[in-house]
Amino acid sequence: MLVKATREGLVGQTTALGWKIDAVYPFVALPSHRALGTWVKITNPLNGKMCCAQVMDVGPFNTHDDAYVYGSQRPLAEQGQSISGQGTNDAGIDLGEKVWALLGMKDNTNVAWEFV
Repeated sequence: MLVKATREGLVGQTTALGWKIDAVYPFVALPSHRALGTWVKITNPLNGKMCCAQVMDVGPFNTHDDAYVYGSQRPLAEQGQSISGQGTNDAGIDLGEKVWALLGMKDNTNVAWEFV
């Protein structure tokens, strides 16, 4: 499934696991607390680049979207549903700085991801 990916940024901030975000470690955020600590493979279909990353944060926009993360549903964020009630940018995954660079991302675009 292809979902919109955005750059998490937030270098120096703390993730849901209490890890201080840097630009070196490959990590992503998925909208499920259950996914924390797991590993995923992410592929950029525009250039074929792929990498593995650890889920170190929860988001974007939601924290309990298990039907998307562990099922076959589309991300709630695509429907504009967020825990804040303020809307979303349609993203189903946030990419840390290292992952963004490894995938050769130029802008927010669709990626494929799967658990490894």
